[in-house]
Amino acid sequence: MIELDFTETGYIIMGLIWLLAGIFGAGLAYKKGRSPFFWGILCLIVPIALFAIGGMRAPGEPLPPIFQREKDELRREAEERAARNKN
Repeated sequence: MIELDFTETGYIIMGLIWLLAGIFGAGLAYKKGRSPFFWGILCLIVPIALFAIGGMRAPGEPLPPIFQREKDELRREAEERAARNKN
């Protein structure tokens, strides 16, 4: 887990940004005749969830094996394409 040291002002700013995202989402939903409560909560939670997911792995920490395998496969496929294009 990444160790971050946020100041109180940083938390307030992040909270305001997330709150504004929720309010904006609710406003758009209201204009389009959708559920403003659902979309407001969704627009509030998604940015927080993305930050949490992004912060679960520290920079330089190895990828989990499932993602490492995909990375190796992509690299191998790129090398094969490059070899085919050379010929």
